[in-house]
Amino acid sequence: MISVKNLCKEFKNTDGSVTKVLKGINYEINKGEKIVIVGPSGSGKSTFLRCLNLMERPTSGHIIFDDVDITDPKVNINKVRERMGMVFQHFNLFNNLTVMQNLTLAPVKLGIMSETEAKEKAKGLLERVNLLDKADVYPISLSGGQKQRIAIVRSLCMNPEVILFDEPTSALDPEMVGEVLDVMKQLADEGMTMVVVTHEMGFAKEVATKVLFVDEGQILEENTPEEFFGNPQSKRLQEFLSKVL
Repeated sequence: MISVKNLCKEFKNTDGSVTKVLKGINYEINKGEKIVIVGPSGSGKSTFLRCLNLMERPTSGHIIFDDVDITDPKVNINKVRERMGMVFQHFNLFNNLTVMQNLTLAPVKLGIMSETEAKEKAKGLLERVNLLDKADVYPISLSGGQKQRIAIVRSLCMNPEVILFDEPTSALDPEMVGEVLDVMKQLADEGMTMVVVTHEMGFAKEVATKVLFVDEGQILEENTPEEFFGNPQSKRLQEFLSKVL
């Protein structure tokens, strides 16, 4: 579904020097896979994820999504993003709109559904995450866990083929993490293609089809959860796991 070829990302610093954040990443993501990306802070894992839908534009390299090279400037990236959902660390809900308005805005504005269809879909999804009673409230009255579940529902309202999750639980209080991970597990069970940057190792063990270890802008190791956690190959991954498990 997504093919990443020689992906590089550099940032120019104020002094004119260059920081290389991604150093030639190659990777294939197949339909239905749950790819979980772990690694130390500053390793490039979130930048890698954000390049997949050009939230960050790569310095060089190619991202092929369903046989289309989305790094080609002629490609309408907004059309691509309609099929590639994104859930952020800090929810990014519109505080001046109710939950229902947050959920129906994009599908209606983009002509994907009528307002009636969008509301029906949003209601069904809110019911699934036990938040139907919050449809008419404003985000400010919600807990962090509720906001993040709403953010996941907002992504689902677009009928995406893949969802990218950028550290979706790292801004939450510990007791709210479980309710968000439960929704993500449910999606995984239903066959959604997912790419997840997270520090939640338990989630990686339970849900991932593959776990990637990114460090210093490269994929240093990739394996099934059993092998990744039970038999890490590189010294760097062994070190990392000894600190986080």
